[in-house]
Amino acid sequence: MLTSHVVRGRAHLAAGMIAASTVLWAVAAAAQSCVCGGIADDTIAAQVGLDREWIVQVPFDSAAWRLAHVVVGEGLVVAQGGDGTVAAIRTDTRPGGARRGAVAWSQRVGGSGLLEAAGIGQRVVTVARGRDVTAIDTMTGRIAWEQALSGIASAGAMPSGGWVYTPLDAGGVYRLPESRWGEAAPPPGEESSPEGPRPGSQTGPVDIASQGEVDFRPVAYGNGILWCNANGLIIALVREGDFKRRIEFELGGPASGPPVVWNNDIFVATRAGDLARITLRPDGLTATSGIARNEQAEEAEEVRYTGWHTVLEATPEGSPLVGGDTVVLSLGAWGVAAFSALTGEQLWQSPQGGRPLAITDNRVWLLDDSGFLTARDLASGGRRERFCLGCFTLPVINALSERLILASPGGLVVSLAPRQTLPAVAPVPPQPDPPEPVDAPPPAADEI
Repeated sequence: MLTSHVVRGRAHLAAGMIAASTVLWAVAAAAQSCVCGGIADDTIAAQVGLDREWIVQVPFDSAAWRLAHVVVGEGLVVAQGGDGTVAAIRTDTRPGGARRGAVAWSQRVGGSGLLEAAGIGQRVVTVARGRDVTAIDTMTGRIAWEQALSGIASAGAMPSGGWVYTPLDAGGVYRLPESRWGEAAPPPGEESSPEGPRPGSQTGPVDIASQGEVDFRPVAYGNGILWCNANGLIIALVREGDFKRRIEFELGGPASGPPVVWNNDIFVATRAGDLARITLRPDGLTATSGIARNEQAEEAEEVRYTGWHTVLEATPEGSPLVGGDTVVLSLGAWGVAAFSALTGEQLWQSPQGGRPLAITDNRVWLLDDSGFLTARDLASGGRRERFCLGCFTLPVINALSERLILASPGGLVVSLAPRQTLPAVAPVPPQPDPPEPVDAPPPAADEI
């Protein structure tokens, strides 16, 4: 009998190994069929001046679910499965961390409701879902904390400057410390109090007035945050040394997509047919446009801006995409247009519509109206290449770096970079110290 059990156990083990091998073979075969002959094929990519940096299969239940979001951040690409899986792909090299292009960690987020796109910060990755928000440590992938919201999230949560900001569907923005609130360590030189936080300190959640619903995920802006409500009002919470400001900038109409921050300038298009570049300067020399309020003062003060404003020929769709000195914007049925980032002057317009995905060197990549991936010359707008997407049908907009990121609903993600931007194969240069642990003390009470 003992021999019979051993033989039966070995048979089960062998069957399990065969099943696992079959699944791995199926995944590899599917990936190969997606890649061969398309832009993700390293041979084809090289013909258009691109190198395939990495390609990875995101670990989630792809048999029952589809990839919901792919978000590009500093040092990470975060992919989210419909089953609540959040996987981080490392895009830089850190001592002791995962290699570039590898899945650094994978975590499952619970809750119910719509899964919003993740927000990527230096310390945490935040995911809002229904009435909950979860913070995941960027380095380890462990869940730092989970917190119930005061309402249903209307857009993704975004960490910036030591805080996490989540828009709510009833209006308002719910703010939480990045660190585990209620368990924060006291400032150096002070002992913790058994009664809890120091009088006047603010370590818990706060509701911030948004003056209307916020339809887009907030955007990190310097050491603060900004968002645009449904009425076309941009609100920025900024800090300059010890001076705190809440800046309000009226666009004159609802934004067609979330504002884009590029080199500390704000680029935004409106459904009224405008494209603007906004540089907020409290000590500027041009006409006043907007109001800044010192949070420690009773009276409002003027804030000035430099920038430009261009009237468009048609209603834009989505957000502008900025690369170098060029801004590319979809004009819907009127095609795609490019503008000078310095002056706002129109550089070119293509009659074929498309959704800008990324700018790499001298090309802008678009998902065109016919479902093909098209590359246009950034200087002239002329079409240079056109590829069938194959399985990479999940659009990924990269407004952060010169990388073309492609993803499939089944979880295959690839990064393509201009050849001259790839780091040389040499000794790894010294890296900055890793971010402080997420349980570090939150900002002081009077910080934004």
